[in-house]
This record gives sequence, structure tokens and C-alpha cells, in this order.
Amino acid sequence: MEIKSLLSTGEIEIEGLVPDSTNGALKILVTNGDEQIAAIAKPDVSIRPLWDFPNMDLNKREYATFLFDRKLNLGFVPETVIRDISGIGNALVQHWIRETENDLIIVKSSDNIPKSYLKVLQGYDELNKLITLAHKDDQDLRKLCLIDLIINNADRKGNHLITDANNKMWAIDHGVSWHEEPKIRTVLWGWINQEFKDSDLELLSLAKSTLEDWLANDFPYLEKSEIECALERLDELVKNNRFPAPGSEWPAVPWPIF
Repeated sequence: MEIKSLLSTGEIEIEGLVPDSTNGALKILVTNGDEQIAAIAKPDVSIRPLWDFPNMDLNKREYATFLFDRKLNLGFVPETVIRDISGIGNALVQHWIRETENDLIIVKSSDNIPKSYLKVLQGYDELNKLITLAHKDDQDLRKLCLIDLIINNADRKGNHLITDANNKMWAIDHGVSWHEEPKIRTVLWGWINQEFKDSDLELLSLAKSTLEDWLANDFPYLEKSEIECALERLDELVKNNRFPAPGSEWPAVPWPIF
């Protein structure tokens, strides 16, 4: 059975709360006959209103990002469905990726940053030692950075980027995205002012077609105004033909970084 079908129809066993979850996320097992996979469930009822996301619609925003990822043929977001869970109600259910250690994002002293990495910022740790945040100059990360700029991801932390046993990169936790006001906060600032490649522009073109299609067909997971603002951000990227620098009206990097 495909992962999507299993997530949508399988019997759910709750294992417990996900440690440090801010919205009551649950670790679950989803079973159909002899097939079983681990997943994470984010019940609508557990979502808390945030000052800038007061409508408790984070699951819709996260699901919209999953659909966007699939429309762009990226496959960065784990398989995700929205379904009813007995005794809990409506919830976002996402395949749990068993992660391995990765070095996509690193924080080290400047002397220990590999030359192939892109430096993001410098600061001082708790011992007053100068350290540098950097990330790989990786094609998948570059594509993901473009997506974050379009969806206005307000919380791209380092631990939201994971790799599996096959060294495939996955991106998770997109609930605080798609806001109309500029809120981009990310650890992926290494390409500032670099001109877009043809592959970047091809991705942006496909993204624009997708958003325009959503507008024309009453996409149910975002407000029309939110899609329009995403299109405006995308058009600005294409107009400038380069990766932007962060603005001054919003912290550029999430904290904590991981």
C-alpha cells in the first residue's frame, strides 16, 4: 500500500506526545494489515492561537506547503494527509522520517567552517566565543530557500531540515507560513545577492503557474489574499533576478537556530 493510502485509511495507535511540541503533536503508528509506519499527528484541537497567526489554521498552512511541494515536483515534505482520528477529531498526519545526523546547517568557529559552505552570520556563544552559522551550498537547499521565500516561512530552523538513511533531505514544520506580511525567518541566507540560475527561474515559473491555478480554482487551504501576496513576493524575486537580503522589519534568523 502507498504511504498516502496508509496514512489516510490505516488504524491509528497513539504512542505519546512528541517531546517539546508546542501544539500537542502526537507520535503515532498507522497500521493496515501487515503494513505499519510511524507518523506524527497534529490535532486541530491542540493548536494554540499565535499573535500573528490567530485563526488556529496552522495545519491548513502546513498542508498547503505539502501540496505546493508536490506541485513543484520537489518531494522535500514528507507524505501528508488531513484526516479524522477517532476521539481526537480532525488532524494533520505526516509520515515520520527516521532521521540521521547531517551537516546541512552548522555552527562552528569561523576557522572550522569548510570553504564549500556559505556563511550566514556570526555571533558569540555562552562562553563569549565567536561562532559562525553556515550551511551547505547544496542544490536542494537552494530550491528550498526559494520555496521559503515564496511561502514566507517564518520559522526555518536548522532542525527542520533532516536527512534519512539514504541521505535524502526532508523539510518539516511549515505551519507558520503564507502570512501576508513579510515574516521570513530562515537559516538559509547564504545566497544573498547571488543571481538566479536558469534552474531557479524554471522553479519560480512553475511556482507561479501553481499559485495562479490555486487562485482560479478557489484553493481551500489558504485565503485568496494570502495566495495573491505569495504571487507578489514571487514576482519581486523574478524582477530582481537574485536572492534577496533580509529586511529590517522582522528578525532574519529564527531563535533558537536549532
